[in-house]
Amino acid sequence: MKINYIAIAILIVAITTTKGFGQSNSTRTVSEAEAKKNQAANDEFLRALQTGDVSKLGDIAGPDFVNHGVGEKVGPDSLKASIQTFYARFKPTKVEVKTRVMNGEYFGDWIKYTGANPGMVIEGIEMTRYSNGKAVEHWFFPGGQPRRRPQ
Repeated sequence: MKINYIAIAILIVAITTTKGFGQSNSTRTVSEAEAKKNQAANDEFLRALQTGDVSKLGDIAGPDFVNHGVGEKVGPDSLKASIQTFYARFKPTKVEVKTRVMNGEYFGDWIKYTGANPGMVIEGIEMTRYSNGKAVEHWFFPGGQPRRRPQ
């Protein structure tokens, strides 16, 4: 069964931007200047995913950053450790951003990772919430287990 990742990303953004969902500050007005800072931070996050270089993540993840995908760990080091562990285990050689949905605060990126063995692929949605150019929360919604592409 093939999952429509674009529909999932749109649904996630729609849910997370609805008043009263989750935290009391889950929806707020984001200025154009802040949206640009958040965009730059998300671009750096994606660069780290694509290269494995986590050296600048301390600049874009706030001190209270929550990494929901790894047991609600707090702090920028949890994001760095997640990316380093992923690279050590999966060894992606190609990271493709298939599409992005955003509202200035939340960025949902549908990502396709291809492993060192080109038959190994992981797809999923990287969802990150930013505030004033700093990552505040992150989730990863995998589209299934790593799988081998037909040769």
